[in-house]
Amino acid sequence: MTVEEDSVRVRLMVKPNSKVCLFHARKNLLPPFMAGDLNLMLDWAENECDSVIYWLQPNDEQGDIMAHLEQQIKPSGRIWLVLSAAPQATIERIRQDVSDYTNLRAGKVVDIGENEVALLFALRKSALEDKES
Repeated sequence: MTVEEDSVRVRLMVKPNSKVCLFHARKNLLPPFMAGDLNLMLDWAENECDSVIYWLQPNDEQGDIMAHLEQQIKPSGRIWLVLSAAPQATIERIRQDVSDYTNLRAGKVVDIGENEVALLFALRKSALEDKES
């Protein structure tokens, strides 16, 4: 099955044969992930994931969630935190909070449609990586 170029899977850089975990994913966004070429987990994760994609819920504490999820990814893995489109100041606050609270560095922000954005996080290569830049 070919994944459409504009699918959420492509925007979130999920490659074939990856180990992927989706938390709270909307059903209409699942088809690109169900192509059969992924080791897919829904609403749970195990160690060594290539990608964890988490749709933030209204009462979630992103720092606590991200501290747990950072333990589930490979050193080269990614965590995407998906939230309703928010003002840039809110996005920056979340990125900074997560970076301060975890060993994750913030990456780019991707518009995934339906008034949602995904914030990329990856493990720091060293504790000083973000402090020096």
